[in-house]
Amino acid sequence: MAFMGLIGCGNLGSAMLSRWMADGADPKLIKVVDNHEDKVSKLGFKVSKLEELSGVDVLVISVKPWNVQEVLHQIKPDPETIIVSMAAGISLKRLAKMLPEKQPISRVMPNIGVKLGLGVLAIAFNEFSAPAHKACVREILEPLGKTIELKEKDFNAVTALAGSGPAFASVILESFVMGGIAGGLSREVAHEMALKTMHATMELIKSGMSFEEIRFQVSSPAGTTIAGLSVLESDGIRGSIMESIRVASERAAELGSETT
Repeated sequence: MAFMGLIGCGNLGSAMLSRWMADGADPKLIKVVDNHEDKVSKLGFKVSKLEELSGVDVLVISVKPWNVQEVLHQIKPDPETIIVSMAAGISLKRLAKMLPEKQPISRVMPNIGVKLGLGVLAIAFNEFSAPAHKACVREILEPLGKTIELKEKDFNAVTALAGSGPAFASVILESFVMGGIAGGLSREVAHEMALKTMHATMELIKSGMSFEEIRFQVSSPAGTTIAGLSVLESDGIRGSIMESIRVASERAAELGSETT
């Protein structure tokens, strides 16, 4: 593993450290900078000073967008250091203006699934990121979940679908639970059945079944499923979900413009 520096040990930074340690990383190869020493020590690390990160191979930035420029100014990273930014809304172009010329930079958009190593992480690289740089970044992110390289222009859609998606999915899943309770099931039974049903559905789709195949296999003529589906369709659930993702994507674009 590369010699790394991590700036910021909030929810995302803590999750990354935990996953790296679970994957067998050597804590001696990771320097952590954060204002909360107790939090860092509980994860098995000592707090380092910003100036100690100038010689790391990879610098992972996990701070609020408005703190990025100040942090980079204080560190003055080596031109060969690979910069990995998790800061929302800060473009590769803007990061490049804060760093030495031809610095290899990558921008990453993770989601909450990284806590369990089940995250979806979109990556965009600048033109100075060589294949070796890209391979190094992917190796670092591998314990966190599935990495997908995309163009930076797609990051707003990623933010809406993968970043906000868990919240949208939770509302849908919670509605399943509430429906079961309304039908007379206990909260515990409804919760377990909803989770198992959703998990089994995802596994069927992963096995190769299409959304349409599952719908038709479960829908008997004049049966319960088609009766319930007719309500979902008449209430426009598809349109509502698609619109929520569109609006979230637009808001991501607005936030990005606010940080430039």
